[in-house]
Amino acid sequence: MSTRQALQSLSRPRDFILECRPMNLELNYKPRPQFIEFHKRRQRWAAILTHRRAGKTVALINDLVLGALQCKRKNPQFAYIGPTYSQSKRVAWAYLKDAAGPFLAKPPQESELKVTLINGAVIYVLGADNADSLRGMYLDGAVMDEYALFKPTVFSTVIRPALSDRMGWGVFASTPRGKNLFHDVFKQAEKDPKGWFELTLKASESGIIPEVELERLRGDMDPEEYAQEYECSFDAALKGAIYADQVNEMFADGRVVQVDLYDPKLPLHWAFDIGMTDATVAGAFQIALDRSVRLVYVKATTGTTIFDHIADITRFPGRLGVVWLPHDAKAANNQTGKSVVEQFVQQFKAMPEKTRPRVRAVPLHYIKDGIAATRAVFPRLSINEAMTGDTVEALKAYRRQWDDNLLMFKDAPLHDWASDYADMVRYMSVAVGIMDKEEGGEVISPRAAVRVEELGPRGVPDLAAPHMKDVYLEKMFEENEKMGKILRIM
Repeated sequence: MSTRQALQSLSRPRDFILECRPMNLELNYKPRPQFIEFHKRRQRWAAILTHRRAGKTVALINDLVLGALQCKRKNPQFAYIGPTYSQSKRVAWAYLKDAAGPFLAKPPQESELKVTLINGAVIYVLGADNADSLRGMYLDGAVMDEYALFKPTVFSTVIRPALSDRMGWGVFASTPRGKNLFHDVFKQAEKDPKGWFELTLKASESGIIPEVELERLRGDMDPEEYAQEYECSFDAALKGAIYADQVNEMFADGRVVQVDLYDPKLPLHWAFDIGMTDATVAGAFQIALDRSVRLVYVKATTGTTIFDHIADITRFPGRLGVVWLPHDAKAANNQTGKSVVEQFVQQFKAMPEKTRPRVRAVPLHYIKDGIAATRAVFPRLSINEAMTGDTVEALKAYRRQWDDNLLMFKDAPLHDWASDYADMVRYMSVAVGIMDKEEGGEVISPRAAVRVEELGPRGVPDLAAPHMKDVYLEKMFEENEKMGKILRIM
């Protein structure tokens, strides 16, 4: 289920037993008048759109404690979830210990960031950056703070299922970050007041920040920043966004679709961004006869084996084309003694030669050149949003790092969840550029593209050579196998 489908399902009619909503329990907490209606709500879902320094996180934490204390179910569990674990700890953990203090059954557990209340309810502080750590939990209620910064599928694949069997409630709260996933949530809430509570607090209307300070802020910030941070504007451009214009053009042209783009008559190519400590993202794409590019399938995984990737690659009917791997996939693994590319080639050797895909490495390149190549491919690109996970949202969110010392954006992109998808699209685009130069966009033969002067000692390809442009990895594998035999004989 996509994120958009999960959000749409929240507005469907349902029987919701309000066993776990706060009612008349008093805490050592005096809510700001702007949040009183939020604490009184009776809807299962809530969307909170607030300006900076409105007191959102304090209200969310106290609402969570109220809900946990009022819950009558057995062994109830609740969670405050921020964009990252470190941010959640820094922003919310102290607030939670303070709010829950009078009702603690035992001291807070600092190592796990959880508190246990006198009624047995447990409240966790968690981060959306490690979604797999949330799997298997059940939740009676959850607040998702700064939801605009979440990886989109965290809710649909992890948090939503955790709330399902106990009919738990959820709160989505954030300051805007362009028209991304939180924008979709907020629009859903506006359409369904029966199922959703919706609250908007603009600085010009809330009365929380004095007007004289707002006037100073308007002078210190550019208009778009102020509109986003203090006037809750979804229309302000995301600062440092790299592909904002290109993604907008795709939507305007109708090239982001919900229908299957896969054509079994065309070769199916793959591009991989292989993560060591973060996600591995694999994308399947096709180049049509008119040279348009179709991104038909994307999958992000962590902790998976090469056999899982092979299963994905071979599950499509039709002809396989080229599997493109990043240049650093040529490095040998300390455990296996073989590189990722060698492992791929070895697995494909078991396939019949006519159906066996080629394996190639994307040439080493500067990121800025790869971004330029991606922008060049964008006008030809169509994406099946229903089958490509978070790719579209990632391309929206992909942005440059901000340098606080120089007060300007760096050339280097910010490395976060979005960069994993964007890197895969970059590798795909560089590969498309290479294939455009070859007859029919396909590899003609498995001949080695390594000249004599590009060979290292003993005739083994020198993968560190700066002039190394394009290597057919079947040849590399064969050379490495031969070299291994020579070394064993010597």
